[in-house]
Amino acid sequence: MKYKLKKIVGITGATGFLGSALCKDIKNRNKFRLVKFKGNILNRNQLKEWFSKYKINYLIHLAAIVPTYKFIKDKDYAEKVNFVGTKNIVNELNKLNYVKWLFYSSTSHVYQFSNNKLKESSLKRPFSAYGKTKLKAENYLRKKLNKNIKLCCGRIFSLEGKKKTESYFLPSLRNKIYSNSEIRLNLNNFRDFVHIDDVVKAIIGLMNNEVRGNFNIASGNKITFLKIINIIKKISKRKFFLYNVNDKNSKGSFADIKKIKKIIRWTPKRNINYILKDYFRK
Repeated sequence: MKYKLKKIVGITGATGFLGSALCKDIKNRNKFRLVKFKGNILNRNQLKEWFSKYKINYLIHLAAIVPTYKFIKDKDYAEKVNFVGTKNIVNELNKLNYVKWLFYSSTSHVYQFSNNKLKESSLKRPFSAYGKTKLKAENYLRKKLNKNIKLCCGRIFSLEGKKKTESYFLPSLRNKIYSNSEIRLNLNNFRDFVHIDDVVKAIIGLMNNEVRGNFNIASGNKITFLKIINIIKKISKRKFFLYNVNDKNSKGSFADIKKIKKIIRWTPKRNINYILKDYFRK
C-alpha cells in the first residue's frame, strides 16, 4: 500500500497506559499512518499547529486526568484537562473538512452503581469526579461536534494489564500482598474487569468500521472481590492478611456488551483468570 493512501490516525494521550498499547497495535497495521499529539490539549495553538500539519482522518482522543489521587491533588486542573481540553479539540475539528471519525475514551464512571447490567441507555449518574468530567465532555461532543464527523464514545470499564500503575485497585492489591500489608475489602463489592488487549481490539474494530454511537467496552462479567481473592490465593500461593469490611451492601458496576458485539462482532478473549495471572506472573 502506498504511503499516501494510508489513513492517518491521530492520538492524544499516546504515552498513557491505553495510548501506548494502541500505538503499538496501529504501527503494525499497514493501512494506517500514526501521528501522536505531544503537546498539552489546553494549549489551543499547539492543537491548531498539529491539526494543520497532519491531515488526520481518524482521531482517537485519550488524553485525560484519570487516577483519583491526581483529582484530589488538583481538582481544578483535572477538570480543565478533561473538559476544556476536549472542548478545545472540538473547536479545532469543526474548522476542518478531512476528519471523518472521532473516538472519545469515556468511562463506566458516567453510570451509577448498579447490581444489574448497565446498557448504554442506562441512567447517567456519575459516582466520581472523574466520571462527571467525562459525562460533561460526552454531552459537549454530542451537541457541538460537526455532524459530518462520526462520533464514537467508548465507555471503558475496569481496564487492566500488567503495566498499569500502582495507584489502581488490582496493582495496589498485588503490591499489598507482596509487601505483607493488611488488605481491607468489602468482599461483596464487584467490578467488570477488561484486559487492555481486548480494549485495543475493540477500538480498532470501531475505527475500521467508522462506527457512530455510544458503546460499553467491558467483559460483561460481574466479578466480586471475593472471587478476586480466591483466584489470587491459587495463583500467588502466598498467605496475606485480609480484613473483610462487613457491609452487606455491595457496590459496583458491570456492563451489557450486546451492542458492540452485534455491531463489530467483538468479543473479549482475556478473562479474569488471565488478567490476574498477568499481574502475578513474575
